[in-house]
Amino acid sequence: MSKRSVFVVLLGAGLAAGMSWSSMAQEEAAPAAEQAPAAAEQQAEPVPPQNVTDPGVEAVYEAQEAGSVEQPERKEAEDVLRSLMEKKGWEEGWDNEKKRFIAVGTATFKSANPARQNDLQIRRRFAAKEAGLIAKSKIITFIRQEMEAEDQIITPGTDLNKAMNAEVEKLMDDMARQKEVLADLLAQKDKAAAEELRGTTYGDRLNDLMAAVIKKLDNEYDANARDKAAAAKYKAAVENFKAEKAHYDALVKKAEGLRGELVETQKSAVKSMAAMPLFGSTVMMQTESWDKDGTYQVSVMMVWSNVLERAARAIVTGEKFKAKGSPKAKTVQAWLKDQDLATMVGPRQYIDKFGNRWFLGIAAEAVGRKLHPRVRNINQQRARLFANQEAAYCVAADVKTQEMAADMMQVRESGKTADGEQDFSETTAATFARNLEQKTKMTIRGGQLLLSRTVKHPISGEEIYVVVYGYNPASVGPAMKAWTRNYATKVQFERHQTVERGRQAAANAAVEAAKNRPEDFQKGYNRQSKAIKNEVQKRQQRGVRIQNTGSDSRNTAPAKSTSGTFSGDVDVSDDF
Repeated sequence: MSKRSVFVVLLGAGLAAGMSWSSMAQEEAAPAAEQAPAAAEQQAEPVPPQNVTDPGVEAVYEAQEAGSVEQPERKEAEDVLRSLMEKKGWEEGWDNEKKRFIAVGTATFKSANPARQNDLQIRRRFAAKEAGLIAKSKIITFIRQEMEAEDQIITPGTDLNKAMNAEVEKLMDDMARQKEVLADLLAQKDKAAAEELRGTTYGDRLNDLMAAVIKKLDNEYDANARDKAAAAKYKAAVENFKAEKAHYDALVKKAEGLRGELVETQKSAVKSMAAMPLFGSTVMMQTESWDKDGTYQVSVMMVWSNVLERAARAIVTGEKFKAKGSPKAKTVQAWLKDQDLATMVGPRQYIDKFGNRWFLGIAAEAVGRKLHPRVRNINQQRARLFANQEAAYCVAADVKTQEMAADMMQVRESGKTADGEQDFSETTAATFARNLEQKTKMTIRGGQLLLSRTVKHPISGEEIYVVVYGYNPASVGPAMKAWTRNYATKVQFERHQTVERGRQAAANAAVEAAKNRPEDFQKGYNRQSKAIKNEVQKRQQRGVRIQNTGSDSRNTAPAKSTSGTFSGDVDVSDDF
């Protein structure tokens, strides 16, 4: 078995295994007051913190506190992931006791040498997205799906008329006429043989008899025969017969093949379609692997629950919602600093020590020194934007999946066996098609960049820039208030700017009014005329000496760059 590198990330989803979660599929609608969006200034009172301190939840916090673990086993990512799930007691599917759905998704791509693959981080991100969408499709098809399925077995009858079609019948008529010509010629030499020829039908007997007739006539009609007309007629008949017989044999063979070609067809097809909004789904655990055979695999364990939906709802509606943090919990920034960011990509969740449930998105881009500085800068901005996207998908996404699979088996006649029995062959074909989609379009508040760091990717060895973006319900209110305050200030700003434009207009008008006054013009004219006259008189009385008293002191030395980091903001107040 080829050597594989496998990296595992255990990431907190904030799952409360023992939380008082209601049934997901048949959850009753929340009261209208709970569901209605609340304005920033008039939000409902916070709901009591959820009790998440039972033993079931401790497993989740254990996962939150765990870092990246390199697995020595030579297994692919999904094998390692399922092994870890088994050790933790996490099973795929709906857990009716703990009221949650866990789904696994896996995606692969080819990479001969990750260290030399310039677009590895893009491919890695796509693989993580595909794995996440596969997992989400399992969640939404559990909730609701539309399905079409069909099995069919067809045994067609033998259509002799189709097999012996009009073309074959015409050739048979043509061959019959040619046979009569040969029989007439043969009657001149051997009447008994001629009658036998006329009475012979198609088959091996006819073929044998025709060969004997042609051989006998060949001996009778040579180049020196007296009856040259009969010889010519014979030769033409023989040639025509041979051509028609060859054509006939080919068509009969084809017809026989068609007649026995298809004995039975079996078909089986299934289609599944599901589409719905999904709020609060997140990745709880992720593994990645690469082997020297060139297979790079990303596998994720995704979870959805009623409590996750409730927290996501608080973000998009402005309601207040808070959980009770674990005694081991930290701030989200402190927790992220303890994680191996090089092995994290996609959506995550974490409950900090204040009880805030963070919906996180993580993305990475290559920033190695071999790249142009401008490209590195662009990649950093791309990582930020894609991290924001992942966090938003963690909060809310319209998810759609369409899958189709079909099988076919055909039984055909394939000739005869050695003992003369009819033989059959079976062929099978299979197809699979899938369309996975997620998208979102919403106004969302409270998003913030929580951490950005340059680290080394453990598989490729390249430097990557990892960005973590996050949303949490507690940030929505302050963001809403900040939005309201800034727009109120914008109103005051525009009113004040209107006053300023009035002041400027008055100033401009005063300036225009002061321009081109005749009395001011004459006053200036008279003063300057007198000044010039006086200056001329002074110069006539004494000479004017001009002396160069200095030289150009500008530094003409070439510029020289200085490496380092510089800042002009050395004394910035913090009163904002």
